[in-house]
Amino acid sequence: MKKSIMTVAAVACVAVFALCGCKQSGTISKGCTLFGVDSLSYCLGANIGYGVSAEMVEIPFDYERVEKGMTEGALETAKQTQEEAIDLLRDYFVNKLRERRAHNEELAADSLAVGEPLPMFASEGECDSISYAFGNDIGCNLRASKLPLKMASVIKGFSQARQGEANLDEVAVRDYLQNYFTVVRPAQEAEKSAAWLERQARKSGVEKTESGLLYKVINAGDMEKAATDDRDVVKVHYTGRTIEGKVFDTSIFENRTKEQQQMMREHRPDLFDEDGNIKSNEPIEFPLNRVIKGWTEGMKLIGPGGKIVLYIPSSLAYGSRGAGNEIGPNAALEFEVELLEVTRFEEPAAEGETTPAE
Repeated sequence: MKKSIMTVAAVACVAVFALCGCKQSGTISKGCTLFGVDSLSYCLGANIGYGVSAEMVEIPFDYERVEKGMTEGALETAKQTQEEAIDLLRDYFVNKLRERRAHNEELAADSLAVGEPLPMFASEGECDSISYAFGNDIGCNLRASKLPLKMASVIKGFSQARQGEANLDEVAVRDYLQNYFTVVRPAQEAEKSAAWLERQARKSGVEKTESGLLYKVINAGDMEKAATDDRDVVKVHYTGRTIEGKVFDTSIFENRTKEQQQMMREHRPDLFDEDGNIKSNEPIEFPLNRVIKGWTEGMKLIGPGGKIVLYIPSSLAYGSRGAGNEIGPNAALEFEVELLEVTRFEEPAAEGETTPAE
């Protein structure tokens, strides 16, 4: 997916998420809580509003259109895709706005220059379209954050902060978000993951290692050829899921989300035949000392031809830092893995020695 070129994603969303280094799981709803404000949503919206005020004060957006775009982008009701929004914003900020600023700077620097200053928007229609695209991009980034947000409160915080009327100043907003992302949310995720692991441990056939790894062997495979060294290389097909059951990574096309499948079709058309079907699912190959601890341990429990389900606590996965858009701090994970091949590690010959073949 194309990245936002400037917009509030850089000013606000990225600034917020940088506090914790990860994004969380949740849902976005239209309504808001008692007294009309959800604290997290309000503070996140205010943070975006403060960012816009500081970085984009010269651009006369139609903020009703911005807020409409934010809401519809977050709730997936926008008729414009995020990529379409980004294309409009890229053309405006990289080309049109840059040219207009350069023209106006030249006029200001040269008293003899001929011409009138150019407005930031050439027409009301351009203002409408860019304002909506700007908001839509923000809303799509909010949705991608997986935070449990209420858009009415996000918009309220955004509007009040932008107008200098927020209930909290910029420092207080950042302090709230810092505490939420580094203390509150990780604790919530740890509690959820612990409860989930307890439920998996009670399932038939699930066993537990000394490290805390839970696993269920579906097929043991050829244990005589099982990996024994962390430097062994394995070739696998796998599917990784969050504790909510959402696929975040897989080598099997059919297991990907519809959005992920569509992105693959758009960006890797060479992988599909004339009928749009995937030509083949390519397995993944890697040494065991290059993956999370739960994988390193789990792949030694079966041999080639085997299949296993791993229920991995966060201490054996990505810990308190999380990973990417889908894996939050302290998140337990589930992996279903089919082990295809194991290549045993061989110590390289010492300098001056020869191998038996030589």
